[in-house]
Amino acid sequence: MRIFNKNLFALEFRRAFKGMLVWSISLGLTMYLIVILYPYVKDMYAAIPPELSGILDSFGGLPENVTEYFATECAMMLQIFGSIYVVLEGFNAINRDEKEKTLEAIYVLPYRRDVILFTKFVRITLNILLFSIANILFSLAGFWTVGEFAENGRFFLFALLNTLMFLMIGYLGLAMVCLMKPNQKNMISMLIPIPLYIVSVISTLTNNEWLQKLKYITPFTFANPVEILKTDFAFEWENLVGFTLVTICLLVAAFLRFRKREFIV
Repeated sequence: MRIFNKNLFALEFRRAFKGMLVWSISLGLTMYLIVILYPYVKDMYAAIPPELSGILDSFGGLPENVTEYFATECAMMLQIFGSIYVVLEGFNAINRDEKEKTLEAIYVLPYRRDVILFTKFVRITLNILLFSIANILFSLAGFWTVGEFAENGRFFLFALLNTLMFLMIGYLGLAMVCLMKPNQKNMISMLIPIPLYIVSVISTLTNNEWLQKLKYITPFTFANPVEILKTDFAFEWENLVGFTLVTICLLVAAFLRFRKREFIV
C-alpha cells in the first residue's frame, strides 16, 4: 500500500522551495559574516573588564577560539531563527492550503488523506535537511575564510544534534496544525519554539534545582551549542529519547486527527 505520491511531492516542493532558499541563504550568510569577524573581535574580548567577563560566564564565558566563538555568537542565533523557520515550515504544510485557497486543488485529488499528509511530511523533512546543510556549509566557509577551523568532531556533532532538533520542531509544527481547528494564524506556531527556548535559557542560568529540571522538556537541551562546543560535553540522552517519543506520539495523533479533519474551503 503506497503512502507516498511523487507528483504531489513535486508540487509541494516547488511551492516551498523559494521560502526555503531565502531562509537558507539569509541565515547562512549571517553565519558566514559573523564567523569571519572573529579575528577582529578577539581584541575586543581581551579588553572586556573582569567584572563583566564574570557576568558573561553565565552565558558560556568569553570564547578562547573560533569553536567557542561559533558556539556563543553564531550557533545560538542559528537555533533561534532556524527554529522559527522550521516550525513555520511544518505548520504551513497544512495551513498554507487554507490561506491560499488551494484546498479544492489538492484535497479533491484521488489521494487518501494519509498519502497527502505523509507526502507533506517527507517534503518538510527534505526542506529542513537542505536548510541545515546550507547553514553548515556557510559556517564551514567562514572557518575557511578566517583560516581557523572548528574542532571537526564537536562541530559535526553539534550540526547533527541541531538538525535533529530542527526536525522535531518542524514535526511539532505539523502536529500542531493538524490538531487545531482549520485556518489558524501562522504566528500561533511560535508558541512552540520560543517558549521552549526561553525554558532552556532559564534552566541554564538558574541555580534553583527544580528550575534546572525544566531542561528536560525542551529539545534545545540536547543540542545546546555551549555545552557541546565549549565544555566537557555530557550527552543528554534522556532528553533526546524523551523528546523523540513525545514527537512521535504527537505525529501519530496528528495523522489520526487529519483523517477526520474538516477543512474550510
